[in-house]
Amino acid sequence: MRNLGKRLFDRRKSDQFITTDGVEVKILFSSENPSLLGKTVSTTAIEISPRGLRLEVGYPIEIDSVLDVVVKVAGSNREYYLTGNVRWRLPSTLGLYHVVLVLRERTDIRSDLRAWKANFDHNFDFSDVG
Repeated sequence: MRNLGKRLFDRRKSDQFITTDGVEVKILFSSENPSLLGKTVSTTAIEISPRGLRLEVGYPIEIDSVLDVVVKVAGSNREYYLTGNVRWRLPSTLGLYHVVLVLRERTDIRSDLRAWKANFDHNFDFSDVG
């Protein structure tokens, strides 16, 4: 566990942001977590970046799970269909979990990863925390 923490915090910092606006994440598919299909996770304080999402969820999502999600930000009409791998999960308060989803491109289903990255600074009004 100590090595995992060291690797996470010793990495070169990339732009990460924290929001105070509502962000809704709906899990569309996860073969590793069938109980999550169609669940909606509404958040008001998550970290996001062009390459990943940090969510607080009420489910113990397995590490290395592949999640297909749709992300909608309050005040925007655009939805982003994204796929990512769960890279880590830590218990949070009140029996919740923090999970980090590292986004990746897919060719076999709809993916808005390029648009997510290209429009990130334009579409989101966040404060830099990194």
